[in-house]
Amino acid sequence: MNENEIQLKVQALVDGELTGREAEALQQRINDDAKLQHLHAKLTQMRGLIADSELPRPLPESRDFYWNKIAETIEHEKRAGERAAPPKPVSRWLLRWLAPVAGVSALVLLLTLQQPTAPDLGITLNSDHELEMSDDEIDVMTYNSDDDSMSIVWLDYSMDIQRDYMELWLD
Repeated sequence: MNENEIQLKVQALVDGELTGREAEALQQRINDDAKLQHLHAKLTQMRGLIADSELPRPLPESRDFYWNKIAETIEHEKRAGERAAPPKPVSRWLLRWLAPVAGVSALVLLLTLQQPTAPDLGITLNSDHELEMSDDEIDVMTYNSDDDSMSIVWLDYSMDIQRDYMELWLD
């Protein structure tokens, strides 16, 4: 037996939780060991201090009445759990499954109808495979040649030149 188990046994002896034969064997061991005697004395003293400082608490009801109420409550809950639940109507089952499916379907339908259309960027494709896009700030022209396996992209940034600035620039 390790030291921790022995200490727990001494505590059980002080609390009166050991049987006669076990208590006698432990008492003999305590008499032979000074450390155990000291521990037994401390625990006995502590138990006395705790017992003396506890205030008596009167119960509003007798113990038997109190425990009978607990037993009745447990028994009542058991009986309530054993009662058969009333059968659920089909409409409740249908509503339970149909409502979420209908909601998801409506959401999918709404999202598919609200898909944005491609914006008109002013891009035109000419017959000679030329692609043009005009905007207020930038002109883009793309030419693809399958014969030469090349593509040319022309970017033209138009400048909004004010008249005063243009005269200074041209001078």
